[in-house]
Amino acid sequence: MNARSIRPCREAARHCGAQRRTSFAAQSAAPSLRRAAALVIAAAALASARARAEDPATNAPAPRVVACVGDSITWGGGGKNAYPSLLQAELGEGWEVRNFGVNSRTARREGKEFDLRPGDLDYRKTLSYTKSLSCKPDAVILMIGTNDSKPPNWEETGDAFREGYAALVEDYLALDPRPVVVIGISPTVKGGGFTYGVTEKIVGGGVVPVQRKIAEEKGLPTVDCRAVLDPHMATAYSGDGLHPNAEGNALLAAAFAARLRELFSHAEGAELESHAESAEDAELESHAESAENAEPRPGEAGPLPEGAAERSEAGGVSPAAPAEGAERAK
Repeated sequence: MNARSIRPCREAARHCGAQRRTSFAAQSAAPSLRRAAALVIAAAALASARARAEDPATNAPAPRVVACVGDSITWGGGGKNAYPSLLQAELGEGWEVRNFGVNSRTARREGKEFDLRPGDLDYRKTLSYTKSLSCKPDAVILMIGTNDSKPPNWEETGDAFREGYAALVEDYLALDPRPVVVIGISPTVKGGGFTYGVTEKIVGGGVVPVQRKIAEEKGLPTVDCRAVLDPHMATAYSGDGLHPNAEGNALLAAAFAARLRELFSHAEGAELESHAESAEDAELESHAESAENAEPRPGEAGPLPEGAAERSEAGGVSPAAPAEGAERAK
């Protein structure tokens, strides 16, 4: 084969390779379509993951469980006006809120009542603590520390509270699967009634800074109950000036509900984004591999090996020689 006959073959091969590269570029140039498809796949994957935990009674996805952990401010008498009950009403279907508040309990170990009555008021010694761990919560709202401010429990440094509070937070973070732990910053002590030895000086000046610091150190979300209730100080507290009343509890419930929706909405968005990126990367990689490994179709000239055309012009064997020989055989 002479130089005139090899040049068209070489040009055809280059054109074919360019077409294949152009085709792949065109596929890669449609990210919006692929991303839309990836999002659909991601949404299906997320729905499938939720469906794995179904309520056997209804075959519906199991509700998210919220464990409300704390003292009497959480317990709230255990009735319909306690903030966990109102939180359930705020969140509605798809959520299950459980009240694990226990009166007089402390975060510190060996907590005492203001009148030094016998007994260890450490929250970990309660049945509610055990149940809060075993209920497999998706979220834990931890609002405890007010009773730690009582004279028998608070020392100048606040070390006992800090150690006990940090350990309690870790107990919930260590659960598998790990729940979202929301730190409830203890409400302001309004005063004006019998507060069981609790003072705003210790709560605001000692307990709250520890809560904020540990939340910051561990990267945990917070709800500032002081900011929620302070604008309604005149009407949101019961007669003792310590416990929120029905209005105050409704305000707390609304604040916690908004925070939980925000947190779980962001988590779902991040999961969808992650699924979408993974699906898109996998699709691009698949296209790249297909382009690299594609075989020429019958009758289609494939790309020539490097140097093959030059060797043909110098008298070497051309990859097109068998086809030319076949033509001569006719």
